Amino acid sequence: MTIFHKFNKWLSEPVNGYVIGMFRLMYGLFMMYEVGKYISNEMVKHFFIEAQVNFPYDGLAWLQPLPVPALNVVLNILFVCALLIALGVMMKWAARLFAVLYLYLFLLDTSLYNNHIYLFILLAILLSFTHADQFLSLRKRNLPGITVPRWQQFMLGAQVMCVYFFASFVKMRADWWELQQPLRSIADAMSPGSLLAPLYKSELGIHVMVYLGFSLDFFAPLLLWYKPLRRWAVIPFALFHFSNSQIFGDIGIFPFIMMAALILYFEAEEIPGLRNWFPAITKKNAELAQPIIGKFTRAFLILYFAFQLLFPLRGLFLPNDLDYTTIGNRFSWRVKADSRVVSEFKFILKDPVSGREGEIKHTTKINNVQMQAMLYDPRAIMAFAQLIHRQSIKNKIPNAEMYAKVKFSLNGREPQYFVNPDVDMMKVQYSPYERLDWVVPLAR
Repeated sequence: MTIFHKFNKWLSEPVNGYVIGMFRLMYGLFMMYEVGKYISNEMVKHFFIEAQVNFPYDGLAWLQPLPVPALNVVLNILFVCALLIALGVMMKWAARLFAVLYLYLFLLDTSLYNNHIYLFILLAILLSFTHADQFLSLRKRNLPGITVPRWQQFMLGAQVMCVYFFASFVKMRADWWELQQPLRSIADAMSPGSLLAPLYKSELGIHVMVYLGFSLDFFAPLLLWYKPLRRWAVIPFALFHFSNSQIFGDIGIFPFIMMAALILYFEAEEIPGLRNWFPAITKKNAELAQPIIGKFTRAFLILYFAFQLLFPLRGLFLPNDLDYTTIGNRFSWRVKADSRVVSEFKFILKDPVSGREGEIKHTTKINNVQMQAMLYDPRAIMAFAQLIHRQSIKNKIPNAEMYAKVKFSLNGREPQYFVNPDVDMMKVQYSPYERLDWVVPLAR
């Protein structure tokens, strides 16, 4: 029997469905919290009313926000979908609608991008192909037993594994090993009274985190899928995600989703809680829910995971510095690649006819998240310049020029300008396949 046939047979074996049922329940509850936060924080107001411009993805400038009332309806539908996922009621269609609407909002502005939001969308898509709604749900179970084919649990774990594995790629750089960044910048910004300060503010602690952070990401497939190791590996992984929740203020529930996902690498009989609370597989109830994966599902998942494995690598073949400019960086799981400390952030509008110039009050035109995006993506600065160009034409200054003075320190280096402060940003050209001569090269 070939390796392929052995693997295929392994994927068809029955496993206790309560594992994916538990994960579905936790995922739904976390998504209710996440969407509820968007609603309470008035996301629509800050991104689509107060902000005068949105930063489009390459090729998606045609995707425009719906009217404000419709956007608020979208958020409320997302909340209801998350509730239905948690309850296991109409889960498949709720998960698909959740993924489509969340993806729509996500693609309206590049400054909304976050690796964890991308993961939330992908997990919703994958859950819609499982029988996770048959366990710990309000719906009546119609499966012949308590098992599901292993592939349903495996593909969820494989998606999370992509996050770990590709996150290790960003650590294969001199900044991580030689400069020990962004760990040192994190340590400098950390309060001495912080729970993790003794670890991050010592040389030994920094060195330990450099090696431990890379090792957990790179060896995650071995540590979590290899049965003799995973019962012990779960402890450092849980501590790692908990420490991230304490350090980073902009990743929200992501560490807790990753901790919840650890159950996907175990069988129910290995998890004390599930082993004691829920029925175990016996000869009587070991019937398979779906012994053979459908042709459509098989084809979709093959293409899906081929995309997940190949698309994150595209940035390696583009001409601009991948992590410095973030062109080719998104959708690639390059998690927390660097630290940027701003020393100058202003935009100058100049009328070449009269010679008059002045600083643009950018805080009245974009929000704080969009300002942060400008430190990472020169395309955001270009989109802002195009907004100023349109407004200048309305104000009868058709030949206006805009100069960006955006300076920061990347991973402890000396501060430098991101884009050339002497170049009119209204006239720059962009192609992801050409080196941007208006971006100042990173001083190594």
